Amino acid sequence: MKELAKDPSSVQISNVETKFNNDSICILHFKFSGKNGFGGVSSSEIEYIYLIHTRDGNKTKWEAVRKLDDKKSVLSQAKEDYQEKKWETDKNKNLSDEDKKAWYIHFVADFDMIFNGREIDSKDDDIENW
Repeated sequence: MKELAKDPSSVQISNVETKFNNDSICILHFKFSGKNGFGGVSSSEIEYIYLIHTRDGNKTKWEAVRKLDDKKSVLSQAKEDYQEKKWETDKNKNLSDEDKKAWYIHFVADFDMIFNGREIDSKDDDIENW
């Protein structure tokens, strides 16, 4: 978050809540404040998503930071779509209800990464390669 701030030393993060977490995704909501370009302090509600994307056996790690002040959260969007049965596919029809929910949250977050995310270097945090 500090790399996104105008004045990294002014950054404050509070009210951190883990909204969803499993072995391939973590969604956090928190309040972010810091000095803006005019010297005043601005604050926003933020959604941070960390996601491991697997394709053809290759894993890549992604992250996205979204202001929630004027947007629907990925989790809210997934819940709304899930209740409208937009998630049903042949790939997930045999999963338990909880696994279907997790699958769909990951799907919506994965799609969101196309527009709001960035791939992050996964070499440094892979313990096997230390």
